[in-house]
Amino acid sequence: MEGTIEIRALRCRGRQGTTADERAREQEYLVDVVVRTDLADAVRSDDLASALDISSLARVVRDAVAERPRALVERITFDVARGVLARFPAVSEARVRVLKPHPDGLGADAEAVELVLRR
Repeated sequence: MEGTIEIRALRCRGRQGTTADERAREQEYLVDVVVRTDLADAVRSDDLASALDISSLARVVRDAVAERPRALVERITFDVARGVLARFPAVSEARVRVLKPHPDGLGADAEAVELVLRR
């Protein structure tokens, strides 16, 4: 029984930008992550031990965002999705959207990148 598990607007801290000054400054990012996985054991047992640990999923996402400075939001998004697939073998697909509020010089409320990685 395949299904999805989602976290929306997870607050993460990281460093990203096209200049050294931007990459040196920690910024907030909002991350949506949707994973596809088999939910049959969790549904059958109604036991946390049989479910994907959402707290661990959030930790993996935050760690990936904070891992190192990057030039592009695209790279942060890829690194998050790759980290999720690496940490959770039962996940068949990771859809990740990274939103950067109030990007410098854009005159916009936010910019975002979304991608999907599959096994």
